[in-house]
Amino acid sequence: MNGQTPLPGTRVRIGLTDRPGDEAVVRVIAVPQRDMIHGGRLSPALAPFAEALLVDVTISGTTLLPGAWVEREVLDRGAPLSPTPVTAADLRPPAVIAGTADETVLCWGETVWPLDLGGVVAIPDSSRAAPHPLSRLRRLVLVAAGRRAEIALTLWRDPDFEIPWQDVRLLPRAAAWFELAQVPPGMRYADAERAQGVGRARRRP
Repeated sequence: MNGQTPLPGTRVRIGLTDRPGDEAVVRVIAVPQRDMIHGGRLSPALAPFAEALLVDVTISGTTLLPGAWVEREVLDRGAPLSPTPVTAADLRPPAVIAGTADETVLCWGETVWPLDLGGVVAIPDSSRAAPHPLSRLRRLVLVAAGRRAEIALTLWRDPDFEIPWQDVRLLPRAAAWFELAQVPPGMRYADAERAQGVGRARRRP
């Protein structure tokens, strides 16, 4: 990308393994500092991703990650493809868990709910809110594709490792985490934004 800020719809191809044709397509959905600022700043929930890119990832036309935070190196190291349009419905930031066991929150888009872990559940460092470099994005895509056994690191083969990086959607019992965070079942982003008056539902002066 030569240091330029990529436009929404920018796409690159990344290899998942050394096998020919085993690849995924990464598409830029938004650049937070340009596309997700309100009132001159990012919301606290998005602050950890100020330097990141919001992307989606597909394999053979199937979207495996509708939203993921990545480092800009993902674009630099991928093979460029022709861009495709991005619609408002594509803007889907993933849910992330932030904070310590004593003061943990579940951040979903611009919304934030307390997550009472009671000091019992420790969030691994690898699950802290931070954008993925290319190496971690590959692993995350393989997990989402049901190919965990192909990941060479023991950490990823451990069935007790419940949180693949910070993408809450991939938790085996993700619904329970949303329940702990008091997010009503079936709530959509738009509903959450209206409930908290953030994002597109933010009150304009």
